[in-house]
Amino acid sequence: MEVSVRDVAPLRRAILEWYAREHRNLPWRGTHDAYAVLVSEVMLQQTQANRVALRYPRFMARFPDVTALASASEAEILAEWSGLGYNRRAVALHRAAVEVATSGWPSDLRALQDLPGVGPYTARAIGSLAFGWPVGVVDTNVRRWLIRRLGLDPRSPAGANRVLQEVADALARAGGRRLEPADVASWTHATMELGAVVCRALRPACDACPIARGCPARGRAGPVPVARQGQFRGSLRAYRGALLRALAAASEHALPRSDVASAMTRHGSAGGLPGAFDAQRVQVAIKVLERDGLVHADGQTLRLGPEETPATIAE
Repeated sequence: MEVSVRDVAPLRRAILEWYAREHRNLPWRGTHDAYAVLVSEVMLQQTQANRVALRYPRFMARFPDVTALASASEAEILAEWSGLGYNRRAVALHRAAVEVATSGWPSDLRALQDLPGVGPYTARAIGSLAFGWPVGVVDTNVRRWLIRRLGLDPRSPAGANRVLQEVADALARAGGRRLEPADVASWTHATMELGAVVCRALRPACDACPIARGCPARGRAGPVPVARQGQFRGSLRAYRGALLRALAAASEHALPRSDVASAMTRHGSAGGLPGAFDAQRVQVAIKVLERDGLVHADGQTLRLGPEETPATIAE
């Protein structure tokens, strides 16, 4: 699918004008600090913006720069991350901070996406928001409005991620070659904001859409399929999350094995644990978390984070 700057420039102008008037004041917007952008984007990978907005300022106050995060223990980071879910992100974020603190920030998109926990999408977000690189980002929200506005079938080759990325890149380049970093960042935020608050998955607000004119989906936008996870309540994810929250809240982030079940019960009711507690699933959760380096056994005590080796301590 060939996309020219001339084709997409009017869409870009309309979206930017709308964003300037209507955008939400989220705490990570307005910064071009690469570390702050990295933290916000990793948090937003699997967590809704309103939840991240509550936790991001506290995390940044605790670990204000890349050196502070790189120097912290993974147990400290996991404890501060507790409640955001998908805790392996916190471990990957720490490892990315260590790499940056040691070697500096990568200077191109390919190297940036090789940082732990980053990947192609997050690299593009960081590149545009922190470094002013005119590259498009395609998250779930951007994907949805692009498919609807361009009348694409998400199951056809024209709706493939590669094609959508080409369109997003053309939109990013439509601002010209000499954009200031703030202009690039505004565009990236605007593209994600449009899908989040206007072209929503359910009940899209077509009357408030700045690019509704000529949209083939206006007034009849159907769902755009995305991969869905299974039910959370009672799942292994729920048990893992309850255990991590219990350890995060415990003194020195450690619990005797005999206290694990009761502590999980206290921290699991809001996180999806069923009334009938499955002791066998607790043991499976412990093994999975140990495998992922999120907890470790110290005799009859379970501790948050990976076990520190002599080499780790020496570093």
